[in-house]
Amino acid sequence: MMELGTLVMVDHPRHPFNGCVGKVVGRRGNRTPDDMWILIYFASKMRSYLVPESILSVQFSDVAPADKDLH
Repeated sequence: MMELGTLVMVDHPRHPFNGCVGKVVGRRGNRTPDDMWILIYFASKMRSYLVPESILSVQFSDVAPADKDLH
């Protein structure tokens, strides 16, 4: 399960936000029994969107962007 504040990337070739990196800001219930809706803030779009957890991948980096860079 992804924790609040985790940096994630949309990793599905048919999704319109494929390749976009965002920050987990909430969880909004089950899409299916094994898949949760995750609320992601995309700084590049300056909006939050609900995205299924199954198409997200956690971004690991040595230098995480500061919160001010995501706003």
